[in-house]
Amino acid sequence: MGVLRSALLLGAGAAVGYIASRRASTPSADVAIRSSQSLMVAGNSQVAKFFDSPIGKQLQPYALKAVEFASRVREGMSEKEAELHARVERARQDVRPGSLDTWDKPMSANQQERLERDAAERELRELELEIALEERRAGVAQVIDTPAPKPSGTDHP
Repeated sequence: MGVLRSALLLGAGAAVGYIASRRASTPSADVAIRSSQSLMVAGNSQVAKFFDSPIGKQLQPYALKAVEFASRVREGMSEKEAELHARVERARQDVRPGSLDTWDKPMSANQQERLERDAAERELRELELEIALEERRAGVAQVIDTPAPKPSGTDHP
């Protein structure tokens, strides 16, 4: 009996959660919480017929908790969505280079000069590194090409 009761609880919770999530955004929802004691549903719906049954009466408090939980989750999601919209709006109003919606706007003359100067400095550093690398390679090649000194000993003629 425990497994059957658990399965029925799970099924009823899923049904109420599904209905609550589908109807939570409309004011004329089939499911409405009137008090902490009862769950009011439209009289002709399948959910109303289920909650009128003896098993449904026992499951009604759990269904109420599930509906309350679904409404709290929806409120939290709406709150987070509002925070995200506010953050995106603040980023849109930001005028720093690289902020949202400013990459396609033309740069000022000062910004253009700074960008060109940074690019020139970067290119100069790259050239200096290339020259230093070539000098090092030439030094290594010279050491390799230099013949080894002959041993000065009496053993070898």
